[in-house]
Amino acid sequence: MDHQMQKQSPHHGDAEFWPLSGNPYFYVVMDKSKRFQLNFPPELSDKLPATKVLAQVIYREKAWNLLYIGDQATKCFGIASWRRFMTANNLKAGDACLFELMEVSSNRHIVKFKVQIFKDDFPLELLEKAEGFRKNNPIDLD
Repeated sequence: MDHQMQKQSPHHGDAEFWPLSGNPYFYVVMDKSKRFQLNFPPELSDKLPATKVLAQVIYREKAWNLLYIGDQATKCFGIASWRRFMTANNLKAGDACLFELMEVSSNRHIVKFKVQIFKDDFPLELLEKAEGFRKNNPIDLD
């Protein structure tokens, strides 16, 4: 099954934040446990490979190749590659990441995510609402 995702508008270039394209997404607020592993929400599982593949994660026009582990009960990024991404982007507790699924190749050997990172200036009043991993639980900005 080929999962074609909408391509992001080229107008956003190196923008730090941009509107979502309508593709599946999830967000997570970093805490101490996520320093070691980032698990994918069950709602995204049927759109992702059920094996280990390369995950290309794009942030600010730079791409990181992370190991995606889809052959276990809880799908996740590989610990070492996730740690490299966190270190390179100076992610700390309280930072929020929004991952938008941009592409799953037809042979399901690669997945691509575009990520937006909200650093420690993530509004505290929203932090209580940010449970992460739930597409039916968006953060209400009103």
